[in-house]
Amino acid sequence: MKRRATIILASDVVSFSRLLAENEEETLQRLTTYRRTCESFVLRHEGRIFNTAGDSIMCEFKSPLHAVRAAVDIQEAIRGLNLAFPPNRWLQFRIGIASGEVVDRDGELMGMPINIAARLEKLAKPGGVCISDEIHKAASGGVSVPFIDLGERTVKNIPFPVHAFAIAWPGTAFDQDRSEPAYQRQYLARWAALACATALVVASAVAGWQLADQPADPDIAFAVPSPAQQAAQALVRSTDPTEAFLNLSQKGGLIEDARSAPGLYYKALLFEAKGETSGAHRAYYALARMGLDFVDPHLRYAALVNAHEGKAMARQVYAELQEDAPTRSTALLHALQFEGAERITRLDALIAKHPDFAPAYYFLAKEHSEERLGQSASPRDRQIELAALNKFLKSHRQGRLMDFFLDHAIAAVWVDKARKRRDKLETSLKSVSAMP
Repeated sequence: MKRRATIILASDVVSFSRLLAENEEETLQRLTTYRRTCESFVLRHEGRIFNTAGDSIMCEFKSPLHAVRAAVDIQEAIRGLNLAFPPNRWLQFRIGIASGEVVDRDGELMGMPINIAARLEKLAKPGGVCISDEIHKAASGGVSVPFIDLGERTVKNIPFPVHAFAIAWPGTAFDQDRSEPAYQRQYLARWAALACATALVVASAVAGWQLADQPADPDIAFAVPSPAQQAAQALVRSTDPTEAFLNLSQKGGLIEDARSAPGLYYKALLFEAKGETSGAHRAYYALARMGLDFVDPHLRYAALVNAHEGKAMARQVYAELQEDAPTRSTALLHALQFEGAERITRLDALIAKHPDFAPAYYFLAKEHSEERLGQSASPRDRQIELAALNKFLKSHRQGRLMDFFLDHAIAAVWVDKARKRRDKLETSLKSVSAMP
């Protein structure tokens, strides 16, 4: 046995017994999916799960900030997963976080921090997070969520009062006995500050999104059309999601409780502009779990994971999405996390299964291009590239390409590049065939 200081996160499911009694098979299947989601965020924030029993999970982290960020990511992801079900079937987690010295017995932890985290979890509202004063002092400045001070609480089997704080998401219900004006002022002041900060980001974004940290691939950069382009696009957009996204891009502002695909995409882009990777992760992940076939948010999400977590994590994320919320877009992004022959094999298989999925042809063409292969590009590679580009552009002419994009400005960039590359290839191939 050895003693050491650590950070403990405890969670369980609200009303789990009732949910299990109503539909055991569905509840257990969803619990497995939700736990997999929790585990991915725990690992992403350098934590580990050391105990599970029934519907509860016990984790430890290296720092208070890692633990709080993981808790926020988990609750935002679970909130997105629950949107597919009626409120009475939501699997809502409560989370408590505490710190202190534990006894480590071959990886199993025991001690007061575990008990305190479990009691703080009981103070949290469904879908909420409750943390100790020590955790609040260490982590509150590193996350973009406000907290409400619950004061000192007497909790079961803890011989001293525990000073607790709760994350104050919009719409969160708090204990009625903590509604003094001082607490209300703190809550409102924090949200006002956050709104002002976001408004500044929106203003800078409208002035020029190029200031944001964009992925290296220009095909997935966020494109903001000119006013003239926006007016033209407004005339041709017939689907609600893309029109809604265009309206949000033009209007600007903060979306407090984004639930739609356009709202989540817009919110994720705002977080990226602010440099808040964790918030962007949450919004993109919630959107990815909706099972929609828009490719541009997936490209942004994969680029974000690649940049901050590496190719292996991006591959793991999209392998899980392929299992839990499979679409043609998740299959495409999973294929793109591989390299060389493996990537081409997966793209070919995707096209064989879904020959009408235009974005796959665009990336297949890139795999056989001179840009990718350099001097090793063969005449056969050029023929495959040209055939793929022609199929991609045919889909555009037939009006089927835009169905795969929330932001039509990105699709327009792809079409322009494809046309230029096709014209260049045709000229080159004609020159070769004309040679004696």
